[in-house]
Amino acid sequence: MLNPILAFSATRRMRSFRTLLIAGAYTLVMLAAAVLTMFVLFREEVPMSQLSSGVRCYSILMVLQFFLLVLIAPAMTSGAVAGERERQTLDLLLVTETRAFRLITGKVAESLAVLALLLVCGFPAVCLTLLSGAVTLTQLLIGELFLLAIAFAAVSLGVLASTLCRSTVASGVVAYLLLILVAVITTVPLFFAFTDEMAAVVYDPAALARMSTGKALSMVFPTLLANPFLGLLFLLHGQTGILSSLMEYRDTGRLLCGFMLLNRVGGETVALICTACMTALGALLMPLSALILRKKTGC
Repeated sequence: MLNPILAFSATRRMRSFRTLLIAGAYTLVMLAAAVLTMFVLFREEVPMSQLSSGVRCYSILMVLQFFLLVLIAPAMTSGAVAGERERQTLDLLLVTETRAFRLITGKVAESLAVLALLLVCGFPAVCLTLLSGAVTLTQLLIGELFLLAIAFAAVSLGVLASTLCRSTVASGVVAYLLLILVAVITTVPLFFAFTDEMAAVVYDPAALARMSTGKALSMVFPTLLANPFLGLLFLLHGQTGILSSLMEYRDTGRLLCGFMLLNRVGGETVALICTACMTALGALLMPLSALILRKKTGC
């Protein structure tokens, strides 16, 4: 049976002019970015020597979608539970047969569906990069699925913030702070988790080339694999090789050591692990949100 919270929230959301406005604005931004980027990179013709411009165009659009989703998700979910408190409808929902976990899953599913709709709206603009022949439809679809996993984690984080706070404004602020916290925690090891063993391998091209994927993976600090932006960056690198010139740079430092080890693991592998981490994070945050809501309301 369809989750009643999902059915009600989705109906209310889709009847709102705000949803139409957000979808329209998202589509226009993506289309404008695609057209402007292609115009700047290609001008009036697309010679074979400029096919790499199609790669850059695709990468720019994927990064743009990533940041749009990360920025939109907290604002969209800030009122998921806090908004029900402000409207004084939360207690009415909880005295019915709708339990806390069902309410949370309904709110997460409804918000995720809207973000998925935005991805669908922006997909035709991203497909314009197919005209250059630099990327394939399969690569585009894989990229969109990766972004959907990121959206799921961001939505779950936003719903958790909404459960913790009593007002929509406070919930939005906390959601953005949690996103920043996740970004910092998963990025800091790139600069400080540096060992002599890593340096010995990275500064020796032959040793780095001989290293197996499993050994490289064991040397990478685990939280780096859960960094969403690094996951996107290495997904694009695995698909298009956009970091190839960086990986050939030998006068390396701590930052490049981490990048080279991740490159040895493999761009697609890093993206797959990051996708699994984001999906697991979203799945874990839902019961946590339900537990917090149950303790606060006693339902």
